[in-house]
Amino acid sequence: MPKETFFNLSETKRKRILEAAIDEFAENGYENSRVNEIVRRSTIPKGSFYQYFENKCDLFRYVLDIIYKKKMEMMTDIEISHKELSVFETLRIMVEAGIKMAEEDPRLSKISDKLVANKPLMDEVLKEYAPSSDDLIKSLIRRGKDNGELADWVDPELASNLITAFILSLSEMIRSSNNGIIAEAAREKYLSLINFLEYGMKRREDDDSGK
Repeated sequence: MPKETFFNLSETKRKRILEAAIDEFAENGYENSRVNEIVRRSTIPKGSFYQYFENKCDLFRYVLDIIYKKKMEMMTDIEISHKELSVFETLRIMVEAGIKMAEEDPRLSKISDKLVANKPLMDEVLKEYAPSSDDLIKSLIRRGKDNGELADWVDPELASNLITAFILSLSEMIRSSNNGIIAEAAREKYLSLINFLEYGMKRREDDDSGK
């Protein structure tokens, strides 16, 4: 996380540095991004950079934290405000909102895509962020079980882990097979995944035994 000196800067200067970092990481990914270029883009002395951040990794993790919190706030708001909907209707709304977010600022999507392509870094990041994401999905699954939407045999922890793994795998498939895939094609793939999950986990009138 940034040093206290960064948060003591004016909002305008903080935003300029952050925008420069987002541009650089979106274009080049973490490994190929350069502090010198971030400094140039943000028009700050290089010495000042190290007054605000420990290193490039420190800044990158801060950018990831902003992206993650933005997504989690969006997903949490949807989960809270759509409790009358089914689990999978809620997931579909989350997918649409996530795609809209990517359309509004493609740079954030590019950073996420490049992160998925860097497995060691992705694994490190997941250790930090996956638990709270899993908790949100678990909450959805439990709600589905409580209202009788999902089969009794569905295990919330296992289901949330599988949903997260499926989404990550689909993200990797989209990234590797289509350079700059259009939003509509991505939307269709994600919604197809949710249909697949819904078919497998929903309660059936003739299958209360869970077999």
